[in-house]
Amino acid sequence: MSRVRMTAAVTALVSFAFAAVALAAPTKVTGGTTQITASTGAVTLLSDNHLTVTPIAPATASGATYTFPISGGSLNVTTLRGVIRDKGGLQISNGTKTVTLRQPLLVSTAQGASIDALARGPVVRICRHIGRRHLRLRCTLIVHLATVRIARLTNVKVSSDTATATVNITAFTAGVINRLAGKQVAAAGNTLGTATIAPTLQ
Repeated sequence: MSRVRMTAAVTALVSFAFAAVALAAPTKVTGGTTQITASTGAVTLLSDNHLTVTPIAPATASGATYTFPISGGSLNVTTLRGVIRDKGGLQISNGTKTVTLRQPLLVSTAQGASIDALARGPVVRICRHIGRRHLRLRCTLIVHLATVRIARLTNVKVSSDTATATVNITAFTAGVINRLAGKQVAAAGNTLGTATIAPTLQ
C-alpha cells in the first residue's frame, strides 16, 4: 500500500473512531420536567381506600398529574440510556401514617427503564453517657435513607425531545399501598398511569 493510501486509511479510521465516541458520549441534562398522570383506575383505587398522594415541593400537582422539575442527569441520545434526576417527591398517606418518597430518579439501561426514589430506611439509636460522672445518657436517632425502585416504565415512545411511557408499580410500591390501605389492593405490575419526560439537553 502506498504512503498516500496508508495515510488516507489511517485518517478515515481515526475520523470514524472520533465519530463513534461522539455518538456514544452522554449528553448533559440541565432541566425540563417529568410528569406522571395517574389513570382513572389508580385514582379510584386510592380514593376508595382513603389514601391521598400529595407532592413535595418543588413538585406540583394538578388533578391527577404530578409534575417534577428535572435537576440534572446525563443521557445518551443514541441509545437513550442514562439517568435523569428529579426534584421534590411524593407523600402517600392514609391520614394516620405517611410514606415519603423523595428525589425521583429515572434510570434507563439495557434492562429497561425504571423510577427510583429515596425512602426512609432503618433508624439507628446511638447513646452515650455525658456529664462529669457520666450519669446522664444522651441518645441520638439517625435516620438512614434507602434507594428503592418504585416503578418500571414500559411501552416507551420517543418523539423529538419528549418520551412517553406506561408506569407500572413495583412490589415495593404495592407493599406501601397495601400497608396503608390495611388490606391487599395492589400488586406489582399494576398500571399507575403514564409518564411524560421532557428533558432539556445541553
